Amino acid sequence: METIRQRKARRLKAVPYPESPSGMLALALREARWAKGLTQRQAACVTGVSASGIQRAESGESVPEAQVVKRYVDKLDLDAKRAKSLWDKASRPAGQRRTLTPAPAVRLLNNSDDFADALRRVWEENGKPSAQTMQSRVEEVCKEAKSDYVFLSRSTANRITNRRQLPTSEKQLRSYLRACRLKDSEIRVWLMAYQRIKAREHEEAQAKRQAEEEEDKQWMGWKGRSQAEQAMTARGLDPVEAFPGSSSAPWTVRCRRCGAVLRVRLAAVTRGQGGCQVCRSHRSAP
Repeated sequence: METIRQRKARRLKAVPYPESPSGMLALALREARWAKGLTQRQAACVTGVSASGIQRAESGESVPEAQVVKRYVDKLDLDAKRAKSLWDKASRPAGQRRTLTPAPAVRLLNNSDDFADALRRVWEENGKPSAQTMQSRVEEVCKEAKSDYVFLSRSTANRITNRRQLPTSEKQLRSYLRACRLKDSEIRVWLMAYQRIKAREHEEAQAKRQAEEEEDKQWMGWKGRSQAEQAMTARGLDPVEAFPGSSSAPWTVRCRRCGAVLRVRLAAVTRGQGGCQVCRSHRSAP
């Protein structure tokens, strides 16, 4: 009797360009399925990919999504290194290199900007899954371990991948990384980097708050109020109301040059950043 592999191999259409990157990837997917002795329909049940998705992936006429190839790796024992190499070549436009967002290694991340770049890069390395796909993946994970993850909406996934927002909690970070198909062993170093960056931001915010408090102390007494008024008038700004008692609080003043009434902060004035915005805009206008 003929084996399943022989019967199905004869029925399948030949790969159009077997020596092209997409053709070699399609053949590798077929070989992994044949090694398990499965039909395409049976492979669909095993991998969780639709039968039509299996057929398209093995046709060689288009490049399958990264998550489809990942299912072959996880469920049909396709060699992960080979699969990644073939998919990278197949998904790259002819004559072009696949560019990824530059980012430091995770263990070297120490600020929010680098962390945002690294989060986008890991999304790109996963094949840029859609926000809907990421949301669905996290919903599946939450069913198994709800205490370790939180719901990841499509809008949140979009903001993080476009570097407009960092995860607001460790659970949200874990959810995002699982949506990018990272394993728990790989997520640990990300959590350590996240904790390190948040601790640094907290220290910087606390230091800034203490500096503002120290700066406010010098303006507390009568002499301080007099000095504050002198600092304003030196910039051509006459106070309209009494000094609010804090260099970081808004203070109502009038510009001596144009007469505009403004709300400025003494701290900005003493750093040379204050002044009349109306006059400044007039000077910069053509």
